[in-house]
Parts: sequence; C-alpha cells; structure tokens
Amino acid sequence: MPLLAQTPDTIQVGRFTLHILTAADWRLEQALSRDGDVIRWTLFPPDLSEDRARYRMSRAAEARGESLLARYSLREGKEVLGTAGISSTVDGTPELMYALLPSGRGRGAATAATRGLSDWALASGIPQVALRTIYGNSLSEAVARRAGFHPVRTEQQRQRGALVKMYYWTRSGSDGARLTD
Repeated sequence: MPLLAQTPDTIQVGRFTLHILTAADWRLEQALSRDGDVIRWTLFPPDLSEDRARYRMSRAAEARGESLLARYSLREGKEVLGTAGISSTVDGTPELMYALLPSGRGRGAATAATRGLSDWALASGIPQVALRTIYGNSLSEAVARRAGFHPVRTEQQRQRGALVKMYYWTRSGSDGARLTD
C-alpha cells in the first residue's frame, strides 16, 4: 500500500537534516553494509559490492517514485552520519528505519530522525507509524522511546536466514505528533 503523502526531499530535524538519497550515496550504503553493529542490529544486507550498493540506490529511487519508500541520508552540517527512512507496508502502517555509521552514534541523530519522520507522517494524515528493533538492542529501544514510540508486541522475523525476536513499536497522532521545520 503506498504512503498517503508525497515525501519531502529534505526534512530539517533540529540540528540534523535528512536529504533524500541519490545515486551518489552508494558509498554510504556500502559503508553501512560493512559496519558490524549495523549488521548485528538491523536487517541491512552485509558487505555490499559497489554494484549492489548502486543497485540499492536505484531501487530506492524507483520505490520512492511509486510512493513505497523514502530513504534519506542523515547529516549534521556536511557530515554524513547514516540513513533513515520510511516505507509502506501491506497493512498500511508505514514503518521507519535507520542505520548510523560509528561517527554518527551517541549524538541524538537517530532519535531526531525517527521523531522527525514520524512527525512528518502523522502531520500528513497517516494515523500511525511503526518501527522494529531486534530484541536486546537497548540503544535502539531507547531511541524508540525518546521518539515517542510504544512497544506493542514481540514477533519473529528473518535476519539473514535466522529467526530473531523483534519488538514492534508504534506511535500515533494521539501520541502528540508535531511537524518540525
């Protein structure tokens, strides 16, 4: 099911900026695929080749054109810290995701991006947004709580062939959404 609103090219979230990913961001995609924490705590594919990273950037652009996905580079000034995004789902509840490079962690960037994307979605008329964290990832659980999400259930999902326990979190307009400039 497509997202209900066209995603903006840029979202300012406090001192951080989300810029829609372009073909030129393939190196960021590749760098994230080679970070042990990203691979351990997300569903991000490991060890992308240049061709595969470039392909993922072209697929992200196509999916955005179909209102199925918007992925952003997350920046503080000119420094690229990682990625964040929002995707459509079969049940109509858009899901947020993020992955940070080591230099981007511990700065509040993930919380700002998660809050900013969920604020945008809720202010655009989407009634609820979701995110998932892998069980035991206390840092991402803290991000979800700080961004106004509440754990709803646990579920199992495949991560590179193995079933992992996940927390499913949601945030709705009644949780106090506000659109940030």
